[in-house]
Amino acid sequence: MDFMKKKKQSLLWKLKSSQTEDFSYLFGTMHVRDEKAFHLLDEVKSKIDETDGLANEFHFADIQEQLNPSAMRLPEGTSIGDLLKPKIYKKLDQLLQQQLGTPIATFEHFLPLLISNFLAENLLTKEMPISLDMSLYQYAKEKEKVTFGIETYAEQIETLQKIPLKFQVKALVGLVKNFGVYQKETLKLLTYYEQSAIDKLYKSSKKSLGGMRKILLYKRNRIMADRIEKLIAEQDLVCAIGAAHLWGQKGVLRYLKQKGIQVKPC
Repeated sequence: MDFMKKKKQSLLWKLKSSQTEDFSYLFGTMHVRDEKAFHLLDEVKSKIDETDGLANEFHFADIQEQLNPSAMRLPEGTSIGDLLKPKIYKKLDQLLQQQLGTPIATFEHFLPLLISNFLAENLLTKEMPISLDMSLYQYAKEKEKVTFGIETYAEQIETLQKIPLKFQVKALVGLVKNFGVYQKETLKLLTYYEQSAIDKLYKSSKKSLGGMRKILLYKRNRIMADRIEKLIAEQDLVCAIGAAHLWGQKGVLRYLKQKGIQVKPC
């Protein structure tokens, strides 16, 4: 029977490559600081203790080296005010000051996607000092484990640059107009995460991405599965990727299964 049809729901999966006797693990994470998302932290840390190291979605050590500030800015001569209707522009300014304590002038030349991300990150509480995925990375470094990136930070920026400006503006306008709805949806995602309901996380993410799901979800899932296959053939690791990438007909779990890797929920 297809393992997906069994409806096994887990954020943590045991992987066994035919090229090694050791077990690796795949963990679906979230880039948030809300304490509710940390319910499996100790269990995942114990898996890091058992293995050679950790492979995050990208290597945090590469951020400074590969960061390109210009890639996050609008084309020269363009500002947010040029892209939004005056009423939406004013409402966005109010929202930024209310949520972030920062006027829109600070973000005038930022890509709409980046502004959306700043607002989205503020939808959840921030009880923890750093995000869940960063917590895993710091733990692995403290334990002197090897650390990798499944993608590079530069690749993630390149992927974001492929999102048309028109789509970014539409998403930002939707967020501004329906901020309360977005907050409820985000809280719902956190509930799904607490429940390890990776099928619901996948479906919600797929729906929200709309026409960008091929670029942001499907294509990256294939790339991540290929690289995880190679990484765990050489050493046993905990691989931590966004939880929405796990499930689905074009999800990382299915692709790994197709490669002959044993995939079992923990």
